[in-house]
Amino acid sequence: MMSVKCSRCNRPAFYYRPYSGEYLCKKCFPITIKEKVRKTISKYKMLEYGDKIGVAVSGGKDSLSLLKILTEISKGKGSEVIAITIDEGIKGYRDEALKLVRKVSKKLNVRYTVYSFKDLFGYTMDELVKIKSNISACAICGVFRRRALDIAAMEEGVTVLATAHNLDDTIQTFFINLFNVDLKRISWISPISKPSNLFKIRRIHPMIELYEKEIALYAYLEGMPLQSTTCPYMEEGIRSEIRSYLNSMEDRHPGIKYNIYYAALRIAERLKSEVKAVRCKLCGFPSINEVCQVCQLRSTITKIKSF
Repeated sequence: MMSVKCSRCNRPAFYYRPYSGEYLCKKCFPITIKEKVRKTISKYKMLEYGDKIGVAVSGGKDSLSLLKILTEISKGKGSEVIAITIDEGIKGYRDEALKLVRKVSKKLNVRYTVYSFKDLFGYTMDELVKIKSNISACAICGVFRRRALDIAAMEEGVTVLATAHNLDDTIQTFFINLFNVDLKRISWISPISKPSNLFKIRRIHPMIELYEKEIALYAYLEGMPLQSTTCPYMEEGIRSEIRSYLNSMEDRHPGIKYNIYYAALRIAERLKSEVKAVRCKLCGFPSINEVCQVCQLRSTITKIKSF
């Protein structure tokens, strides 16, 4: 590889991008990642001058990279960036992540804030997993995390809530929902969710057109601290099988993930007209059902504990 020159600057290349045919050096590769995020933001009109941008930062490579990139590209545009971290209450795993978020936020001179499951919902994830139910830990965590981020965004007064969903996340989720015949959730797939009367904050995914492995490489080259522990409750299930299959397809057919992504967007757009959001009759938050997932989950937990 060292004998091959970078397609941009003629320095020695260290990375080959099969889907574009580019050879890139260690200096140019991170630039291309930042350019891709800028292009995605511009294409979908994600940001406006003077936005207050809340970045959901878990402490993983994707969210820390997003925080760094958005902080850099928002300079001089009248915008403010704050890091929002959700503490699910997972001893060891989340403790390390919080330290990483504090470290990176301080280095970037970005204010950060933490909201906890315990304060918002009355339980930590460590406590919730001890409550026996037929709902997976990942499902419980996902429902509460989304609500916690919405609450944090509202309380912090942000105009935009940015999350670090990447292309791999998106197409894996598309297939999971497809196999479960969950057309409502497929309709949610979008780079941006615009404000509405139900929720007045834009939700954006600036890294949605980036491959997960390229974000990991960017984080490494930029010296981002990486979390050493994995979530003890992580349940990959069918997602890991889909990930492996898509990765093998990409190896044989470079760029096929992009084809799937754009197909998923078109399908989601067609399905949107069939899904109408309403306010949950119990909590008032947006929902595709009369009672939202958060309220349904809290009711289930209460019933289980009463036995």
